Amino acid sequence: MIAKSYLISLWLTVPATALEPLIAHIDINSPYNTTSQTWTWQLIADGVQKNPLLSYMPGRDLPAGSTSARTGERHIRPASSVWDFMGVASGQPVWIYTQLDNNYAWLGFADTQNIFSQPLLVQLVGVEGPAGGHFSLYSGSSSVFMRTNDGISSNDVYTRPLNHSHVNWAFSHKGMWRVRLNVRGFIGSGTQNPTTVSPEVPLYFAIGHRAQWRASHFAHETVMSEILASDTADADGDGLMNLLEYAFGGAPQVASQVSTEHGGPLMPSVSLAHAGGQSFLEIRYYRRRAGTQPIEATYEAQFSNSLDPSSWQTQTSIQATQIINTQWELLTIRDTQPLSSQSTRFARVKVTAL
Repeated sequence: MIAKSYLISLWLTVPATALEPLIAHIDINSPYNTTSQTWTWQLIADGVQKNPLLSYMPGRDLPAGSTSARTGERHIRPASSVWDFMGVASGQPVWIYTQLDNNYAWLGFADTQNIFSQPLLVQLVGVEGPAGGHFSLYSGSSSVFMRTNDGISSNDVYTRPLNHSHVNWAFSHKGMWRVRLNVRGFIGSGTQNPTTVSPEVPLYFAIGHRAQWRASHFAHETVMSEILASDTADADGDGLMNLLEYAFGGAPQVASQVSTEHGGPLMPSVSLAHAGGQSFLEIRYYRRRAGTQPIEATYEAQFSNSLDPSSWQTQTSIQATQIINTQWELLTIRDTQPLSSQSTRFARVKVTAL
């Protein structure tokens, strides 16, 4: 008997209108209408206006590199206790959208209108992200404006200069994040004429390859939902959890058996191969190829005589590899045990999130 089994071993993400990645010099702009006394929010990406609800800032899970050639957003937290606000231990990774140009998604604040006499007050309202994660906004260890490792309070305020400015946006975990802010200011001289407080603006950050995949497939209403967009969710009800949709090239909100990324079937297939007068199981599946960013999943072709969890054996000898495109390849893995040596044999692909 030939049987197939597919295993999910860890966590993960698409469209009403999916979020758009902004790889650019990005300025947060918050114009104030003095007639209606209302605020609006904009992102200005290389001079082009973008809606914050439809956009996200991608971050690479790669080492930062030198100041002159920044290759990623992953840094290492320094040893001094002055960096405790980052929410990670000394020597641990932290992902930072730096105040110096990172040659990727470089986030700052635009010049303010000339109606303001004092710096604007940008308040942290809330942060959602990976479990146990922390966010901080700072400009050097002695100028920490926002930090969540001690909770969120009225002290989490960035006194924003009236001119164009940049600060460091730091995250203790890779993954999908939403940072919510509001702003208020003062018109005229001094602080005697305060404005209304703005509505919240959500800013979306996707750090790492899987988080960017998640952001590129889900809209702002659902991208942070653990019920729909997490690794173990099945938003389209097609039987494939989001981690497997990521691993095999699916669209997590479109039920389909065929990948739009590589054009082949999503599900691995099992067939018989004959060699030396014996019959063997072969399993074929599509696998992501490493590109400019690390792939955040591992694949293992496994075979077993039973469905006992302890009986699966990983086979690493690849029978054939077919390059599909720059992002995908098709693998064929042959079992080492001939079917003649057992009455039942099973095959599966184990996918593990990284």
